[in-house]
Amino acid sequence: VTLVADGTVDEKHYALKLLLRQTPGEDVTLVEKFLSYFTREIYNNGDTLWKQDTMSDSAKLLVCGQLVSMLENETGTTEPISIGNMIGESGLVQKTNRNSTVYVLKDNTVLYSLSRQAWETMKENDPKCAHLLYAIVVRYLTHRVQHVSNRIFETRCLPI
Repeated sequence: VTLVADGTVDEKHYALKLLLRQTPGEDVTLVEKFLSYFTREIYNNGDTLWKQDTMSDSAKLLVCGQLVSMLENETGTTEPISIGNMIGESGLVQKTNRNSTVYVLKDNTVLYSLSRQAWETMKENDPKCAHLLYAIVVRYLTHRVQHVSNRIFETRCLPI
């Protein structure tokens, strides 16, 4: 599949492949339906997706481009966001504030966004699809806990 960052079928197919990696073992048709709740967004270098401590109103899948997450309260600690990662999922599900500020580092960065309204509609009308986001949240939280545990074990200190 050729990635074409213009909203074409190829791009949507690529976004589907990225989501299938986040939801191993799930039915392709269900993941396609899940993706149908997302809207395509394009950002450019220097744009801010959101600021730390603002209310979470969406989750986003990075399809192409480059993003960085910055912890404002920790003297600017940054972490790159990889293509295929979903961001904002935990805050959307938990209705909490953003944990970091996210900046766009490349023109024509493409994200697929699940709004709060679409999430609420999905939960009400399509609980099987909503289960996929819950599964992604659990998967990411498990990864984060393992990262912290490994860091403590290896260095006897907490990660930054």
